[in-house]
Amino acid sequence: MTLLLALPVLAQNDRHPRFSPQEYRANLETFIAQRAFLNQTEREKVFPIYHEMKEKQRELQKQEHQLKYKTLKFESPEKDYQETIIKITNLHIEAAKIENAYYKKMCKVISPKKVYGIILAEDAFHREMLQRFSKPQQDKNKRKP
Repeated sequence: MTLLLALPVLAQNDRHPRFSPQEYRANLETFIAQRAFLNQTEREKVFPIYHEMKEKQRELQKQEHQLKYKTLKFESPEKDYQETIIKITNLHIEAAKIENAYYKKMCKVISPKKVYGIILAEDAFHREMLQRFSKPQQDKNKRKP
């Protein structure tokens, strides 16, 4: 009986493989390199800078997440909420400053045209990933009466 109940759970795991950061990173690099027309030399120069930028931004996102989901009690003073909003906004500003600085670094090792291509390719990659992950959910919704 337990085995029969566990089969649907096991089957779901096969249909939805676990997220692999290494695979995601490799797919992202390949996608960006193709869309931005980066040759191997350019890839070797720009991706370390790109990943360093993303790591710094991820750290800020973690801080933002902690701020957003810390427990402010219903009866917390308005100033606590105001301070949290200011801190979150400052993290957004810091992330933009990091992005600006790193895009400038990238423009020193490859052409600004290709850096712009990287920006567009990254957006396209994320759109495709969202569509890919939302498609099974959309299909499930269509099947429901």
